[in-house]
Amino acid sequence: MALLALLPHLRGVGNGFVYDDFRFVAENGGVQTLARPHELLLSIERMSTPRDADIWRPLRTLGFALQHALGCDVDHAAAAAAGAPPPCRSAALYHATSLLLFLLLVRGLIELAQREAGLSFAAAAAGALLFGWHPLTVESVAWLSSQGDLLAALFVVATLAAAPTRPLLAVLLAALALLGKESALPLVGALLAQALRRDGARARKGTVVAVAAITLLYLVARQQLLGRALDFTASGFSQEGAPLPTRLLTTLRNALFALRLFVVPWPPSIDYDATSYTPALFFDSAPLVVGGALVLLLVALRIVRPSERPRAALVAPLLFAALFFAPTAGLFVVMKSPMADRYLLLPTAGAALFVAALAERLAERRAPAARAERPRVALLMVLLVGLPWGVLTWRRTGDYRDDATLWRAELLHHPRSLQGQLGVLHDAVERGDAAEQQRLAQAIVATAPPDDPRGWLAAFRLGQLAVTRGATAEAVGWFERCRAGLARRGHARGLAPELHLAFVGLANAARAAGEPAAAERLAREGIGWFGRQPRLLEALAIARDLQGDPAGAVALHREALASGAATASLCYHLALAYAHAGDAAAARAAALRALALDASHAGARRLLDELPP
Repeated sequence: MALLALLPHLRGVGNGFVYDDFRFVAENGGVQTLARPHELLLSIERMSTPRDADIWRPLRTLGFALQHALGCDVDHAAAAAAGAPPPCRSAALYHATSLLLFLLLVRGLIELAQREAGLSFAAAAAGALLFGWHPLTVESVAWLSSQGDLLAALFVVATLAAAPTRPLLAVLLAALALLGKESALPLVGALLAQALRRDGARARKGTVVAVAAITLLYLVARQQLLGRALDFTASGFSQEGAPLPTRLLTTLRNALFALRLFVVPWPPSIDYDATSYTPALFFDSAPLVVGGALVLLLVALRIVRPSERPRAALVAPLLFAALFFAPTAGLFVVMKSPMADRYLLLPTAGAALFVAALAERLAERRAPAARAERPRVALLMVLLVGLPWGVLTWRRTGDYRDDATLWRAELLHHPRSLQGQLGVLHDAVERGDAAEQQRLAQAIVATAPPDDPRGWLAAFRLGQLAVTRGATAEAVGWFERCRAGLARRGHARGLAPELHLAFVGLANAARAAGEPAAAERLAREGIGWFGRQPRLLEALAIARDLQGDPAGAVALHREALASGAATASLCYHLALAYAHAGDAAAARAAALRALALDASHAGARRLLDELPP
């Protein structure tokens, strides 16, 4: 039955990298080597490239490194020429790993449903199959960055299944769940509920206490490694806080939305921003969703008498779903992306098991003595409900074939999605389609709120296009828009790394206007926001050289080169600085290196002709 649940997801093996897969996997040098393995668990720098100050998921990072070492298809010659770790060209092994984790998760749900809720095998298998085929699982399985969600969910289910009989194993599994992703935090609540139940297998109180202690240690370690104080408020977790009424309304809205997605999981979405995540999206279907939920509850109350033990079969899955829905529902913090599908992975599992338990109870009410009827009811439920879900899951998995396909599918259903337009814009940049870039960037700038970083990224792209056309004044205007937005925000955490090039463009424009001091000031401002990026160091070095400090310029250029960013432009300007400092031999060597990187570089060739033999 668990293998059967994989069928709609199998086409994902041939998919590539999409969205955050590039910064976490494909282009993350931190997982492309097993050297210094302790850093895979303890170093934030190894989690993503560029560094993300909000992410600490060590088990996922270690898994990515092992998968890369075991079978990644790499271009070693190109990697050696670039002096960088070899990036992965194929995502097949990673996708196969995600499928294996999902297979184990579905198998674990069958076990948990029988132990925790007392379901028959037929009902437990049918519920797990409904979960496996549900389109809300696609993001977690097809998107490699969600391996953390799969790891956390797998070890959560394994912990709950092991807790009644193997407490030490349960504590170890709980620790692994937390190291997979912070979505496992409600596990201690689920164990407490299991320990307090009156019938069936129960967790020991000592197990609950041990897992609670591990959870607290995990939170303290997480805050410490992310460089934050022990502040467990919304801001402490890099999320937005809000007044209690706002959070309650958000939770209600998200609950209605999640119920609607469970029943009618269409249209799909990756990003719910201000243009698609509107009150109408939730409250238009509120009467249907609320009415349906009330009917289900009334039916459940009608078919289960207070004296009957099988009440746990209905209560346990609902409690499981509610516990793991709460952290991302908006009650505690207002999430950046309120209802991404990956947040609903475990709530969907609980809801699917509840549907299976309800079907089994209905069968018992109709024919209490005919236990053989239960498998037929479960099978009918799978055919009527599961097959349409499976078709949608198969179709949605195909959307993750590559980045462009994913975002074009997003725009098909949410034409005004800023994230979708930005994803297609990135594809246009890779294809070199300037007209498409201009159109999409202008559309994003026109609709993005003033303080939305996606609008700044589009403005930056418009500035780059203006530089290509030689429209310096227009380019400066777009770059200044990025600069002003960043000043209002007050920090550069979580921003696209290429935004630092806006300061490079501003510094270049100031230098071209004969203002090297202004160019230096702008380059230093960019370094203050984004750190000592090679291009910013190069811009600063050129400004220092123009102001009569060739020795300082040489030091800055060499620092930029030490980061591995060897370009013809950088080597040429280093050669100029050496020449201005009177070191002709070093200038000649740097100019020759520039020509080795770009044989058509006219400036380097001219400098070689001017240097003494």
